[in-house]
Amino acid sequence: MFRFFLLLMLFWASFIFSQNVEGNVILKDKKPVAYVEIILKKNQLKFSAISDEKGHFKIQLKEKGNYSLEVFNDGELILSDEIDVDGDVTRNLEIPNSDLQKAKISEHKIEGILVMGKKKIIERKVDRLIFNVENSVASQGLDAVEALAKTPMLRTTDKSISIAGKSGVAVMVNDRLLNISGDELINYLKNLRSDDIQKIEVITTPPAKYEAQGKSGLINIVLKKNTSFGWNVSLQSSLKNLYWNVPSVSTRYGATVNYQNKKVSASASYTDGNFYWRMKGYEYSSGNNSFWNTDSYFFNNLRNKSTDWKLEYKLSDKSTIGGSYTYFFANPLETVKNSSSIKDESGERRFTSDAVALNHRNNHYATLFYDLKIDSLGSKLSISGNLISNNANADDFYNTQTDQLVSTFINPINQYRIYSGQVDLEKNFKKFKTESGLKFTKIKNDSYFNFYDLNDGIQTMNSTQSNNFFYDENNYAAYVSGNYELSEKWSAKAGLRYEFTELTGISPNENLTTKNHYGKFFPTAYIGYKPNDNNAFSINYSKRINRPSFRDLNPFKYISSAFEYSSGNPYLRPSFTDNVEFSYVLKNNFTITAFHDYSKNDWDRLQRIDNGMKYTIIFNFYNQNQTGVSLSYNYTKLSWLEANVFLNAYYVTSKTFVDNAIQMPGSYGSDFNMDNTFFLNKSKTISFMLGAWGNIPYKEGNTSFKGIASVYSGLKLNLMDKKLMLNFLMNDVLNTEREKGTEFYKDFGTQYYFKGISRNLSLSLTYKFGNNDVKGATKQLKFDDQNRAR
Repeated sequence: MFRFFLLLMLFWASFIFSQNVEGNVILKDKKPVAYVEIILKKNQLKFSAISDEKGHFKIQLKEKGNYSLEVFNDGELILSDEIDVDGDVTRNLEIPNSDLQKAKISEHKIEGILVMGKKKIIERKVDRLIFNVENSVASQGLDAVEALAKTPMLRTTDKSISIAGKSGVAVMVNDRLLNISGDELINYLKNLRSDDIQKIEVITTPPAKYEAQGKSGLINIVLKKNTSFGWNVSLQSSLKNLYWNVPSVSTRYGATVNYQNKKVSASASYTDGNFYWRMKGYEYSSGNNSFWNTDSYFFNNLRNKSTDWKLEYKLSDKSTIGGSYTYFFANPLETVKNSSSIKDESGERRFTSDAVALNHRNNHYATLFYDLKIDSLGSKLSISGNLISNNANADDFYNTQTDQLVSTFINPINQYRIYSGQVDLEKNFKKFKTESGLKFTKIKNDSYFNFYDLNDGIQTMNSTQSNNFFYDENNYAAYVSGNYELSEKWSAKAGLRYEFTELTGISPNENLTTKNHYGKFFPTAYIGYKPNDNNAFSINYSKRINRPSFRDLNPFKYISSAFEYSSGNPYLRPSFTDNVEFSYVLKNNFTITAFHDYSKNDWDRLQRIDNGMKYTIIFNFYNQNQTGVSLSYNYTKLSWLEANVFLNAYYVTSKTFVDNAIQMPGSYGSDFNMDNTFFLNKSKTISFMLGAWGNIPYKEGNTSFKGIASVYSGLKLNLMDKKLMLNFLMNDVLNTEREKGTEFYKDFGTQYYFKGISRNLSLSLTYKFGNNDVKGATKQLKFDDQNRAR
């Protein structure tokens, strides 16, 4: 019965659009006008198309009647008229002679632009998948995190972003890499509105132009271009009740001001947030007639403030100069309480421990850039310089209670500076596009770990537990790539990037100096075939590197009790990944991708239990193969429904090369994401959201992971001509989100479980006034080294 009902709906949907308006856009000398936008409007209804290289267009209409007609070229109105529609209409649109210079005459194909009668929600280019946010009604009135959640192949939460189930994703805005990660990245994206986004590009195998760092690819958020002058102000506020029987409420509020005139684009924003996070869990380790069981309770309160300033000045029609500055301050309060039971050859014993950490973080991010257009084909020279500065320190108090109380005070101080300079050149020809560039990055990280024993409140420096770590890294990079249109159906792109790294790590207390240097080539290759508008094929390859973070390299002992600690590993090596993908896109809404990737020298934590101590150290200890297929479908045929379904299935094998870690057998895995928006009125200003995501159990490295699933639902209102937007959302309706798994070692196994307060209610409100078409300055910082400074 359900299948019959679904088929009936699809059959009926094919008759919704019953009128066509088509023709050609031409000049008086009959030359066609290519790549202009034609819009038909009637009351609240709006339909559009883009003329092809021959000037032809076709628009499907839902209703008969009188429509206003407008033609735009690069955002400028070049023709307006009225048209009466009663069945199919064929009409040529003639552009007046006065607008001859404004129109684009079809003399050659513009490289890299996918032109079609009606712009689709999903497009496939040779090296990326494109989700046209501006064409998705369901994606309007959201923040960028929510818009990313509706993008094929992506899954987002309040904690992370992943591509096809892989985390560690880098995010760009207008082709410039953001220099923030974790909570800072999520907070930034929550202040970016989907109404300002033109499209989201998912780049699973990034070209040579981009950093080779990372395993999971890139996301590029492309903002809409400024189309008019003036100013606007956006006010945002949100509340999140963690749980109906928990009094804590997370809050966030902020404001953004944008200004645009002929020469200047500027924007400024301020955000203030107070976020609560609670979690409970356990780790049970057993083996060789012994066990070590720990039950934990965590409470974090993340308080932060940030301000962001951007300014761009148009020196001429060909050159632009600008800069950006961001300041982020946070003082999170972190609390943990543990209760542990131990049984081994020394007998049975119990202890409790607690920790309170008050952190202070001051982060500064700055960039300057200069862009120069060097010809009429879009060739461009870009020069940029960047700086990241971080000063962080904490007051950490630890207590361990056995038959006596052991108290300590730890004052970790972390200071790092990242300097970067980059030159990029894009040189375009009629059918060939080249990209080349140079980059230098210097990283300097100084960490101080001051350990004190506490006796009756008196602090005494413990020099044997204290440690300092000084880290210097220089990275040199160069790249070149070419994109060639072999024919109207075939395209190809290839590139080569070389990165050379030299690093030094010094730990005076350990009397340890580590030096290393390595160089590596990172090739990329893409081939695309598009036989017609309904079918597109592509195959691509890329090689990537994943460098350890500063914390992972630091040999400090991070104490959690008198019997437990964790530390980094200065001998960690980077891991390398080879990726191959084959994709097919049907009618721009169904995508199937087959993939294989091989990563070498992957790292993770390894636990040890020895002489009454339990400790964790990061090691390179396994290689991994993963082969799978991804399916993505975007459904928009019904006027009252917009749906996005993504399914990823794979087979993974891991090979460990450390004796202590037990190798997991080959494992099947799968993750999915379903997002549905139901429009409750004709104008689509009231909508109901219902979605789910999850994954089945799988094995990787030396760990067996349990499955997880979550359901969310909500209501969205767009009022006052989209100036007032309200979102009401309930996350994890069934309260099923948690982390659970088992780590296997030679002498024991560790079962772990962590459950946060994931079921919560949130209400967000955004009010925008002024000229909504003004976007302000849009350039962003252009390096991603911040993601290693965790």
